[in-house]
Amino acid sequence: MSRFHSSAIWGSSQAKETSHDTPPTPDSGDPPQHDSVAPSGNAPSGNDTGGLFHPSSWHEALTESDQFSGVENPFAPSKGVGAQTAFFLPLHYEANYEYPLVIWLHSDGFNENQVTQVMPHISLRNYLAVGVRASCATDSSGHCYEWRTRPGAIQTAYENVLHAVDQAVERFSVNPSRIVLAGYQSGGAMAMRIALRDPARFAGVVSLGARMPRGCRSLANLSEVRSRRLPMLWQWATESSDFDAAELDQDMRSAMMIHAQLEIRQYRDDDEMNTVALADVNEWIMNNVVSRSNGRSKDSWATSPTQFSSN
Repeated sequence: MSRFHSSAIWGSSQAKETSHDTPPTPDSGDPPQHDSVAPSGNAPSGNDTGGLFHPSSWHEALTESDQFSGVENPFAPSKGVGAQTAFFLPLHYEANYEYPLVIWLHSDGFNENQVTQVMPHISLRNYLAVGVRASCATDSSGHCYEWRTRPGAIQTAYENVLHAVDQAVERFSVNPSRIVLAGYQSGGAMAMRIALRDPARFAGVVSLGARMPRGCRSLANLSEVRSRRLPMLWQWATESSDFDAAELDQDMRSAMMIHAQLEIRQYRDDDEMNTVALADVNEWIMNNVVSRSNGRSKDSWATSPTQFSSN
């Protein structure tokens, strides 16, 4: 698999930056290391990502070798109201560093644990992440879920995402100005829908293989969305049965209409869930969220500016 087209970017007045603000750990900006991650086939499991990699060996190696001193086990299931989330903690977690937070919305037929399979291929060090479960079960055992686009289901998804952010901020060290929504297929569409609903809360949105949402008042906050100029990354596998160049052109026009800072990356593959695409997610977040948010606070968290003294 190789890059099919160079990135298409518009809506941004800044060129890409190369300097990254990374956690205080060695080699924190390097690509994910896959020494302990073993490839697997398309196992029909609710926790599989569609045939990319199976996380069991990485998960076991991480939990056995790393001691999360003073931090509760991030892989332990949440209890009570927060039982619909799963956490990913970076290697050598540093409680004194405010990490960017990735909110991961899984594809239909899977669940919140997909985040532990995806994040090692985005970055093992750079981010905290939390997977959020869709509200509608598709199997009797309760392992597989899907995103619905009825108003009540959208409201539930929105509230669950906000609850996941609150959980992450309460339990770990999170930078509130670096929260990114990301998702795969239907999860990507829901990520965009939530970001368009409340653009001030999020630093960017990543969609792997999903069209821009329509209907159900997806652009009810049009003036705020235009003012925010939300950074977006769309990733498409050009050999996927879901890819349609005409539909992508239509979605690009919609993105221009809302003044989004959009980057589109296309891959010669039949699925967006591949290691090149996931490594590109890391690069995009570093360039468009981490670097650009240096010295800048989120509006809802901003303080009044102060002047340095003359001495």
